[in-house]
Amino acid sequence: MQSISDLTTYSRKTKGHVPPPLVGASTTVIGDKMYLFGGRLVAERRMTSDLYVFDFHTLIWSKLLFPQDHNLPAARYFHSADTWNDHLVIFGGMGYVGPASDELCVLSDVRFFSIDTQEWIPPTPESESSHLAPRARYAHLSSVTSDRLFIIGGQDMTNVWLNDIHVLDLASKTWVLRRDYPRHCGTYRSVAVAGRWCVRSPADEEEKTSSALGPAGKRFLTEGAPPPSPTRSISEQLVHMPYSAEPSLNYMNDIHIYSNYNFTDVKRELEVITPNPSSPGFTIDLRSHFMSGVALPPGLRFPTGAIIGSHLIIAGTYLAHSYQSFSIWALDLEKMSWLRIDTGAALATGSWNRGVLWGERARYMVFGNRAGNLVEDYNRRLLCWDHVACVDLEASGIYQPPRAVLSISAQTLGLAALEEAVLTDFEIICDDGRRLKCSRRMLEERWPWFKEQRRIYLQSAERALATIPGGQEGIPLPSTKLYEGSVDNARPDPRLTPRALQLSEPYPIALAFLQYLYSLSLLTPLQHAPPVLSALLLLSTTYDLSHLQSLVKHAMHRALSPATSVGVYEVATLCGCQSLQIRYVTIYMCTCERVPELMFLLGLIAAHSRLLW
Repeated sequence: MQSISDLTTYSRKTKGHVPPPLVGASTTVIGDKMYLFGGRLVAERRMTSDLYVFDFHTLIWSKLLFPQDHNLPAARYFHSADTWNDHLVIFGGMGYVGPASDELCVLSDVRFFSIDTQEWIPPTPESESSHLAPRARYAHLSSVTSDRLFIIGGQDMTNVWLNDIHVLDLASKTWVLRRDYPRHCGTYRSVAVAGRWCVRSPADEEEKTSSALGPAGKRFLTEGAPPPSPTRSISEQLVHMPYSAEPSLNYMNDIHIYSNYNFTDVKRELEVITPNPSSPGFTIDLRSHFMSGVALPPGLRFPTGAIIGSHLIIAGTYLAHSYQSFSIWALDLEKMSWLRIDTGAALATGSWNRGVLWGERARYMVFGNRAGNLVEDYNRRLLCWDHVACVDLEASGIYQPPRAVLSISAQTLGLAALEEAVLTDFEIICDDGRRLKCSRRMLEERWPWFKEQRRIYLQSAERALATIPGGQEGIPLPSTKLYEGSVDNARPDPRLTPRALQLSEPYPIALAFLQYLYSLSLLTPLQHAPPVLSALLLLSTTYDLSHLQSLVKHAMHRALSPATSVGVYEVATLCGCQSLQIRYVTIYMCTCERVPELMFLLGLIAAHSRLLW
């Protein structure tokens, strides 16, 4: 019998220059790659400063090689590693007193590695504010929000807890704040994370925008122009979804510190650090008592964490007398409820010990060895990289909302321009004969398929005119210089004419599609109607509009229910959106207890997944 979890998690063997087993190495994700730095070699019991890169698409490891005089950082383990402006930021850890020494010490240096140039940046001299610099430490927590690096807790060389927080201004590379922190935090039982993107709700922005634009039908009138004919506004009661944006001084991401104590009788703590936009200061809010759920995370050892959308992901090794596993949990930061991510048989055996978030694909990647022993490797603090398991978070409704291409005001202005037929010189003809006026230039700029068809059409027309005696003299024809691409023998789409395009869609679908092209968003109640969403998902696949597809999936995830999930499943199957298919199965089929159909559909999805992998 096929299991849902077996569809959302797959494990594969990694290839290339696979790193050896390591203790205390750091892993940092930048885009579609993960950077592995440092650690102690298990076989040789020697620390290293090696840097490896893992490609999530190809599952291939690469080792970066540098000359000996290349400003290499000192070898270390149990340090911290973060990402900032396409740089790796390394701080602290335990290392050696000198290059030729075996005597241990703790470090307090900050090192930067440029992803663009693939070079280590020379260390900067100590700043004048040295009294704000942190003491040397290892096994500490760290996180970056905006341009600030937070160093939290850790231990010194004598294993004494360091109860403080330090803030580094990354732009100026100076320490700007030190503050006491009355808790014992370290990598053995705690994690500190901030989101790569800021999730924003546009409700307040939309209210300001609507009032600034003025009443519908009068937004583009010049002084003295006659009033327009009465019309119903298509931009009334707009529907704005949360979206992702780059953090800024006005919208800085919070840092979430999660800790679990007393692994046999677990005590869970969640604190949120909120930076002050106008100063290096911050506030700390304890939110432990808000957490709830049918099941709560057990005590996880050496946890790792990440923020994706409105969820906090916590993963780590769970050890009990009768059961051991690598466990993954998600906390909904809006509802403050916990959800266990079931990984099925993929992680049931072997030694899995390090997880990272691949945010661009809403996947959680877990590294380990399928033939290893979890308890033995944990006792040696050993990390393996021979295999990787991919966990589909989107199938559980956990993903990063799409980024906004245009501002809220620009989106609403685009809808108003469509509504009031501003600068229209083209028409979309629906399958029932109704026509929608629009701007040809707007279609060309935001619909690549249309721009390419226009290029083919004009080149075909020029070739036809070239065969007429006397050439093109006296016959006006738009120049093709604006349309990139070489002359080819492709035939133009027969639905396209110089002034119109026959779109084989009903009027509501064509209108919703034009509303997207004008606003690059899904704003209107029409666009959010379930049948229209399904049609837009098909159009996004037909015309290869990835941004439209991400918006439609976002809307479908938010509105998915037993009443709409049948249609969602069918269109998701046609468009290859497997995460939506799986979520349909979990919401609709299990709710209705239609087990035979459930097993049949799971088998189909599993067969398709095996073909993809």
